[in-house]
Order: sequence, then C-alpha cells, then structure tokens
Amino acid sequence: MLVSYLLNVMKISHFQYLFILLIVAASITIADVIKSGSMYAVSDGVNVTLRWVSENESNVIGYEILRSTNPNSGFATIAALSPTGPAIYEFIDNTAFKKITTVYCYRIKVKFSDGESYFPALNEPPITVDHNVSGVRRTWGSIKAMFR
Repeated sequence: MLVSYLLNVMKISHFQYLFILLIVAASITIADVIKSGSMYAVSDGVNVTLRWVSENESNVIGYEILRSTNPNSGFATIAALSPTGPAIYEFIDNTAFKKITTVYCYRIKVKFSDGESYFPALNEPPITVDHNVSGVRRTWGSIKAMFR
C-alpha cells in the first residue's frame, strides 16, 4: 500500500524508493549502537572518565574518542577502543592535565566493518566536562609526559 502510494501518487521512481529504503535502514542500524543519553564525562581533578552504554555492536569494529577545547571544532582522536559486545564502556583520559582549568569536549566515533563511521550524537552538543587540575599535578603530569 505504502509502496504503491509512493510510486504512483508521489511519482517516485524505483531507484528513488530503494535509495530511501537504504537511508532509513542505515539510520535504524546506526542509531542503536550507543544507547541514547548514556554518554557522559566526569573529572576527578586528575583524569577525565568517559562512560557510555552500547546496545547493538553488529558490524562495529571500533570506537574512537575525540577531544577538543572548542565544542564546534578542533576535535582530535586521542584513543581507540575495540568493541567487547554490548557493554558499559569506560575510557580514562589521563592526558587531560595541560591547563589548570579547562572545559574539555568529547565525541565518540563509531566505526563499522564496511568502512563507514558516524557520531551517535552529531546533532547534539559534544559531551563536556570542567577539568580542574592543581598546579602541582599539572607540573608532575608534564614531567611524566616527557618520559612516555
């Protein structure tokens, strides 16, 4: 019924119909990898911890963690994680010590076996966290970074 309506009334070709179906199927497939509202970040004054819940990891080959100090640009990959099956993921950013007070913005990129990738919450603002580090911690963190 819907197919005949689209093809006859709306004058959509078979090619356009198949294209619409592929777009809808892809959005349904990628929309349920990371559970909506499950991504968050917290600072303990030393590290920043990111957590999220995955629901369906079929064809997922990895996650990339991206960080910036600007919510609109400048995101760089800081880590990559392999999928472990539907799970609660935790990533500890132990490189967040450069400044005394910084607002860090994070995004999680999901990568698929077919080469495609996406950001689950691209239309939403990135995950942000206020990270306050003491001057002593910052100095010690810089010294440790020189020897990594």
